[in-house]
Amino acid sequence: MEFSEKIVQLEKYSPISYLDHKLTSWGRMLCDIENKESYTSNYAVIYRNENIDDIIKEVEEYYNSRNIIPKIFNRCGSVELNILMPFFIKHDYAIREFDMDLMSFDTHNIRNKTAEKVEIKIINHALEGQEYNLAIEQDNGETYGIKLLNKQIASGNNMFFAYDEFKKPVSMALAEKYNDVVYISDVYTTPLKRCKGYGMAVVNAVISHYNNSLIYLYTDNPDAASIYRKLGFSGERLGSWWAVKGSLPEWCRE
Repeated sequence: MEFSEKIVQLEKYSPISYLDHKLTSWGRMLCDIENKESYTSNYAVIYRNENIDDIIKEVEEYYNSRNIIPKIFNRCGSVELNILMPFFIKHDYAIREFDMDLMSFDTHNIRNKTAEKVEIKIINHALEGQEYNLAIEQDNGETYGIKLLNKQIASGNNMFFAYDEFKKPVSMALAEKYNDVVYISDVYTTPLKRCKGYGMAVVNAVISHYNNSLIYLYTDNPDAASIYRKLGFSGERLGSWWAVKGSLPEWCRE
């Protein structure tokens, strides 16, 4: 099975224990009723090009009943935007298009020497202290991200942190493991410590920890994609998009 096909199967059918979710004949809907502002945990994915009007109606009923703005997101294997666009226009959805890389790990990676010298900690409990502050910094002081991270950790996933010479956490990443596949997200380095090997160190730590797994991630940052390639990842460029009922929220205009 090709890498991208394996990711499609994983994202279509793997349970996400830390979120409310509904698997359907056409895709999936994810929901975090206690964290409604988290766009990364409240969206639907459409995988089948059949009865799109009915699918959008089902999406809207699901999220409206939970007082959450309906959102549909593109993931690997989704129905293409050019097919969905007439339906989105008809149902009053605003669209944001952007490019994104689906990165997979090549086991013959070359590690960065600077990264090997960085202190790394793996945390499997609710974030607090300086680690909590770094996670909050990633979302410009908002709390929806840390709420989701703590749910992900509580469900058995690990956070990886890299520390500077003052023992302060400066870079982080979340690793979610599903059988032999690991999904990396929330990769973040505080601005003053970028380009110093910390981001490479924290991702390299994930790779070392899950050394018999297929590892993948998404990024819409070309500079980040370049770093991942240096670590041994290969990339597949995807045209991605968000479809949001009504108007685009601020996070979706950036």
